[in-house]
Amino acid sequence: MRKLALYTLSFIILLIIYTFINFLKKIDYREAIFNNDSDGIAVLTGGKGRISLGLNLFSENINLQLIISGVDKQVSIDTIVPIDLKNRVNITIDKVSESTFQNAKVVSKWTTKHKLQKITIITSYYHMPRSMFLMRSLAPGVNFYPYPVRRFYSGKSSIKEEMFYYFFLTEEYIKYLVSHFIIFIK
Repeated sequence: MRKLALYTLSFIILLIIYTFINFLKKIDYREAIFNNDSDGIAVLTGGKGRISLGLNLFSENINLQLIISGVDKQVSIDTIVPIDLKNRVNITIDKVSESTFQNAKVVSKWTTKHKLQKITIITSYYHMPRSMFLMRSLAPGVNFYPYPVRRFYSGKSSIKEEMFYYFFLTEEYIKYLVSHFIIFIK
């Protein structure tokens, strides 16, 4: 009985290590390329550079719809979207979402409302695997394309900073696993 428990524990540990390594591979974006076939952009708020990147892409591609999902309830559209931006009427501000799961539900409804099929997702690189998984699970008929806000890495970091970074990635990995569980039980 002890051997079975030891083998089972060893298998679980190896499985966790393997899936964590695969998760790390998923966040290693060499270059973000905008898919010109996109008919919409979904920005998931919560990190630096996400909204400005979304607005820049939107202003360069004026025939798109844009949703900024997860905006704080106290924030007005005028504080995040320039008043002189062309096609400002094509921008949807979501103030309901407070989680990535809720972002995915709102984006799914938004794609249906606007009859969109090809959506570029903008979020941070570490948040992209969970976001893409949830988007694809809740809107399986829509094509989603990742456009991550990349990590700024100076190349000079201490061991302490590297440890905190990997603890942070471990937290995101756990959230990624929990997302799979949520979709599985749903």
